[in-house]
Amino acid sequence: MATNLRIRSLTVSTNRASHAFDFSAPLTFVTGTTTKGKSTLLMLIKHAFGGNAALTPAVVQHVTHVDLAIRAGESSLILRRRIGADSGVVEVIEPGSNLVQHTWAVTPKPADGPSISRFMLEELGIPVERVPTSRAGINSRTVALTFNDIFRYCFLQAKEIDRSVVGHLDLASTNPKRIAAFELMFGLTDPELVELKRQRGIARDRAKQLDKDAAAIDRFIRDAGIADVEQLRTRRMDLAQQLAAAEDKLQATRDEVAALIGAEEDRRAELSEALTASKKRHEEADLLAVTVRGREATLAQLRLDLAKAERRSTAIGLLAPFEFVTCPRCMQDLDDREVEGTTCRLCCQPLAPVDVEDVRASDQNADRIQEQIVETEALLRADTAALEHARLSARHMDLRLDTLHREYDQATANTTSPRIEAVAQLSRYAESLRHGIDEAGQHIEMWRRLEEVRAQAAAYRKTDRQLKVDITERERALRARGAQLDEISAAFTDEVNLIGIPTDGTARIDPDTFLPLVGDTAFEDLQASGGGASTALNIAYHLTLLITALNDPNVLLPSLLIIDSPRKAIGTVDRDRELGRRIYARLATLVEAYKGRVQLIVADNDVPPELVTTRNTIVLTTEHSAVPGVTNTGVGEGQRVEDL
Repeated sequence: MATNLRIRSLTVSTNRASHAFDFSAPLTFVTGTTTKGKSTLLMLIKHAFGGNAALTPAVVQHVTHVDLAIRAGESSLILRRRIGADSGVVEVIEPGSNLVQHTWAVTPKPADGPSISRFMLEELGIPVERVPTSRAGINSRTVALTFNDIFRYCFLQAKEIDRSVVGHLDLASTNPKRIAAFELMFGLTDPELVELKRQRGIARDRAKQLDKDAAAIDRFIRDAGIADVEQLRTRRMDLAQQLAAAEDKLQATRDEVAALIGAEEDRRAELSEALTASKKRHEEADLLAVTVRGREATLAQLRLDLAKAERRSTAIGLLAPFEFVTCPRCMQDLDDREVEGTTCRLCCQPLAPVDVEDVRASDQNADRIQEQIVETEALLRADTAALEHARLSARHMDLRLDTLHREYDQATANTTSPRIEAVAQLSRYAESLRHGIDEAGQHIEMWRRLEEVRAQAAAYRKTDRQLKVDITERERALRARGAQLDEISAAFTDEVNLIGIPTDGTARIDPDTFLPLVGDTAFEDLQASGGGASTALNIAYHLTLLITALNDPNVLLPSLLIIDSPRKAIGTVDRDRELGRRIYARLATLVEAYKGRVQLIVADNDVPPELVTTRNTIVLTTEHSAVPGVTNTGVGEGQRVEDL
């Protein structure tokens, strides 16, 4: 059976924001236009697992860290890895508390020391093995098989999808690890015998631990005085019946309140009209008060102007005839001062002739101001009277409004309010019943968990017994290696035919390199520089391995497959488009056939619309790219992360 590895979510964080991308569904599509971060998102998943991912400048410049929530075997984990100088470790975060449980090196020193790779392999139940750097023999130098060697079978990168299979064209030193990983996962190596013994020890330890857990749960149930399951179910049923009756009564009371509220519409309307009229009266009084204050100010100014005009006329009339003979300041005699006849003897300035018309105009101005005063006083009296009337009207309207308020409050207090209080009481009663139902359900779940743990412990003991039998039969099973490879090869042939990939020859798997062949042609020789057929064959190869793992309890390949750009190099003519549709249809069929046992993540900018609307889809846009707050997550305009 395929090893359980599921991605729940990926949270990308910058200094200013963070965003969680949901991958909890069995099939998730990541779609969006170029430079919005489809491949970047998948590379960040690889980065979180401790892999050597191609990170774009947008990621390096803006992203601080990523959190990858996964399900590995029986454990729920959150892997956190930072970007930049601190990316040499992966932290395991406790779900819910954000506390660091473990810190694992990405590249440990020494090489066999604790690491994120070893941690992941142990969580998945995959043995930590050393494999030869070449296939020369057991005396050759060996290297540790890592989680990244296993993960390469789970991640079809866009850069490789049409040119290499699990990176078989990379450095020659990595190809033996690819082959060893295949042999390990599909049970084709002698070290599997050792692994069976280790698995038996794990099964025994796990059974003991589960027995302890079951004893702890059972002790808690007894100490807490929790009733047995049948009593809890009976209580929950009684509470459910009481809740149904309470909800019926609550609804009936709510209907009565609604009817009473409807009957009071007229009172509320009259009260609203009175409130509006009162507001209008007060506004009129306030406006008249402003007008009266303006009249008073104008009248005061006119009176000042009148006094000024009268003083001027008096001065002209009284002072003009006087001839000064003594200086009013120093009291010196002015008779001896000789001046011209047209010059003032006092100030020595030219004398201005007395203008009779000026005197008359000054008098007329005073008369005109007096008339304005009389007119303004009349207007002020009228406005003052209007203000008093408006204030009286406002007080009458306030009195009527208070009367209506009292009548309305008295009516609602006698009818509506008691029923509203009854609604509140019934709501509280219903909520207490729901709480009782939930509590009974939790206690039932505790009993169920106890039975589940006991069943798991029994299953592990059964596994222990079975492993003992398997260990004795492993040698015989290893001798059947050729037959098992033939079955995988035949399944690959069927998968190619099922998808309808056009080939010039029979598609099969090479028993020595474990790579796909078409006839006798190697994968890298099928097309000069990749192509749509190569892409489709690569997908069919990985699907074959995944299906084999799902159907074979001895296969350790993780139940996760990530595909980046499954239509890469596939043309746009009808025939090629149909091939793309068949690939997507096959992915959807696989997920449906193995419900809950497999997870597929597919990134493409051209996902069939009927799948986008029915499957979990992450749509990356300018506003919501893979990097929060960054509109262009690619290397540059029109460039892709897979080209790095």
